[in-house]
Amino acid sequence: MLELTRSAISYSWAMSLFGTQQLAKLFMPDELRAPARVKADLYPVTQAFKNELNNNNYIFAAFLLGDDAQRGLIDITFDSLELRAFTPSYLEKLTRNLSIQWKETCRVFSSAENVRLGWEELQNNFEVFKLVKNVSQQLNIPSKGQDFDLLAAIDKAYALGQFPDLWAVEGLGHDYAMTFWGKGRPIRGVLTEGQATALPQKSLTMMHAGMGLAFASQLLNTITPYSSPSQIKGVLQEYATLVKNNSRKGYEGVVYESLGLVTRFWHEPMVHILDRYMLEVEPEMVSYFWHGVGRALYFFPTYFVPGLLSVWIPLEEEPPYELASQNMIAGLAWATTLVDLRQPQIMETVLNSYSGIISRTPAFTNGVMSALIMAGDVTPGDDYIRLFLEYKPIDSQAAELWDRLIAGPARDAIQRIYPVLKEQHQLGEVFRYQDLSQLIGRFSHGTGGGLQ
Repeated sequence: MLELTRSAISYSWAMSLFGTQQLAKLFMPDELRAPARVKADLYPVTQAFKNELNNNNYIFAAFLLGDDAQRGLIDITFDSLELRAFTPSYLEKLTRNLSIQWKETCRVFSSAENVRLGWEELQNNFEVFKLVKNVSQQLNIPSKGQDFDLLAAIDKAYALGQFPDLWAVEGLGHDYAMTFWGKGRPIRGVLTEGQATALPQKSLTMMHAGMGLAFASQLLNTITPYSSPSQIKGVLQEYATLVKNNSRKGYEGVVYESLGLVTRFWHEPMVHILDRYMLEVEPEMVSYFWHGVGRALYFFPTYFVPGLLSVWIPLEEEPPYELASQNMIAGLAWATTLVDLRQPQIMETVLNSYSGIISRTPAFTNGVMSALIMAGDVTPGDDYIRLFLEYKPIDSQAAELWDRLIAGPARDAIQRIYPVLKEQHQLGEVFRYQDLSQLIGRFSHGTGGGLQ
């Protein structure tokens, strides 16, 4: 215990001195002329610290929440000092954000029933977070990239039952891909060769999603916002090569989507930088990337607690163009549907509160349809999907909205669109926003679709 205490104090002291050293650099004459160099020094240290905290769910979430809050406070302070906070555009944005936030607060706290649903939503969020992150403990997988029996692990994942199985398979995909990393040879055939050839078809979407998490987490740790364009483009090219060398046909988009999720969750300053170079390296990646960014927002601690801050605020502010916006909305709907599948009443509260925003674009409905297609493929005959499709709100106006924007399109997705995508080996297409009816129409007319 004494040694543990000494180590903890030494670590805290070292971090304090390092922080003091970096702050001191700000006042050195040469650093005043090159502040980017200081930021470049601080960024990898912060990332390494976040990676260490990632071993503890609660502390990691608290760090991200506190970090986001203090950066927001600093932004407001500087906006006020530089008088940006008093411009018409700034005040218009503030008014819009307050309006959206009021919708979120009312969604959760307007009744005792909504408070109960908000609590269930929080429990769902954390359950999923733990299932993906701690799958090695759930399935008794050896740590640190050691080889293991993949098929036995898949059986254990599905033995967890409906709902946990989906997320456990995603975590398993991550852990299996990590057994190929750092062995001094090119990574090829992760899900196309060896043990993976015997994987059940139903596991492939989330196995690919998990593999993407592994590739993205490793490669993004090698660059910073201050890396050269050639370094950043090199990482994007390496990621695209890994996708092509390790994915089954039609599942490449699933892996691309994971890059957006990892970037937004762990490397937020890199989101727009990667987008800037993505069109040059792999244009097909862009829409999947932004879908993953939207999915990440649902799990981000700042928006993790229902009623605290509205996830629709960054959906208004972060996307740089329409394609990004549509995919972020679809990604958010995708995550909301899957995480709260067992309680369709939660989706009803989202629909009632944000119906004006949701009705303006088909992207949210597309996300619901895509999520149910994927979930039905991973867990055939899922009772929760059946109950979700059968759900009807009591209020007649809410029931009409539900059937038009959620239930009707969802039934169409399961009954008509899914069989075609399955037959054409194009299930990866549901990991980005697009008109699914037009997509299967192209297949029926022989013009194809998907990644070329």
